[in-house]
Amino acid sequence: MRNREYNIRNWVCSGSCLLLFISCSLFISSCGYQMVGSRPLPFNSVTIKPVVNRTYEPKLEDYLHNALSKEFLAQGIRLMTDGKGAVLDVSINRFELSAIASVDDKVQEQVITMIYDARIEEGGGVIEFKSMQLPVRITYHAAGTVSESVIEKQKAIEKASSEIAREIISKIILRYAE
Repeated sequence: MRNREYNIRNWVCSGSCLLLFISCSLFISSCGYQMVGSRPLPFNSVTIKPVVNRTYEPKLEDYLHNALSKEFLAQGIRLMTDGKGAVLDVSINRFELSAIASVDDKVQEQVITMIYDARIEEGGGVIEFKSMQLPVRITYHAAGTVSESVIEKQKAIEKASSEIAREIISKIILRYAE
């Protein structure tokens, strides 16, 4: 019986300790305290200029512009078309497909390489990222019919564009956190 009372008392104490912890966390966060490095970006809107595609691969600029738009919106940054707020310029300088697996001289899997430049202007300041590469390796299955291969390639390009958009935004956030 004594053990049971002790367990109930511990459970009540644990519950009240948890409640105290949650209350303190809410109090501290509502007082304006922030974790170090969590300073928000100094802008709340961005104009994404049309992406410049310096490659022969069609529609890369559309994929990247859409990915950048989605990522900025996910970060709570409004998109503008009038040049107000921060202004982002991105250019795709190189796009390559390389075979990484083949069977009987038929390509089975390919990897995408994209190199890009990004420049953001805000409040008189300029941040530039030159000759950046995809932060992760993007591959796709190239075997099967031509239409299946094209669909897989488009999915891989969309994924690569999303990765580039995330990388640009994370680099901007890190630069402003310094």
